Amino acid sequence: MGHMLACQLKELRPESCTIISVSRGGHALARVLSDFLKLPIFSVSIQSYTDLKQHELHITQELNVDLKNRHVLLVDEIIDSGKTLVRALEYLQDFQLKSVTSVSLHVKPEAIMKSDFFVDELTEWVVYPYEVRETIEALRPIWKADGGGDDALREVLIDGGIRTEWVDEFLTK
Repeated sequence: MGHMLACQLKELRPESCTIISVSRGGHALARVLSDFLKLPIFSVSIQSYTDLKQHELHITQELNVDLKNRHVLLVDEIIDSGKTLVRALEYLQDFQLKSVTSVSLHVKPEAIMKSDFFVDELTEWVVYPYEVRETIEALRPIWKADGGGDDALREVLIDGGIRTEWVDEFLTK
């Protein structure tokens, strides 16, 4: 998926381009794009989720780089509500950029803003391979509070496509 995006972006990419990854979700895709496009990566952290619930957006790690007159690829893995994308674009206004192109793997149809480039529009909840443990650990207390047990949660997670050995490892902790 990252290669497909990189091929599309290669046609647009000016030489003075920099990747800004929205931490932490954007890191994996940003790394792939950096490799294929030979571009540097910097990171901004905008946090809005705690225990799978979205809250007010906070910038918890700012950029410490001169981006004046540069083109930026703003990268995140999914545009869920679109609020993080809007906040990131607002934040980047102070950097006097030439342009910003937003890129993600997935977007949700209800997002208030969608990325300029994306692979697919999804309606279902997504658990990426690099967030399995934290997702299981966040779901477990919510599931139990709703009266569910580990066996039923295990079945839901495995049916949802998470590898059995990963589910077993993180549900036993």
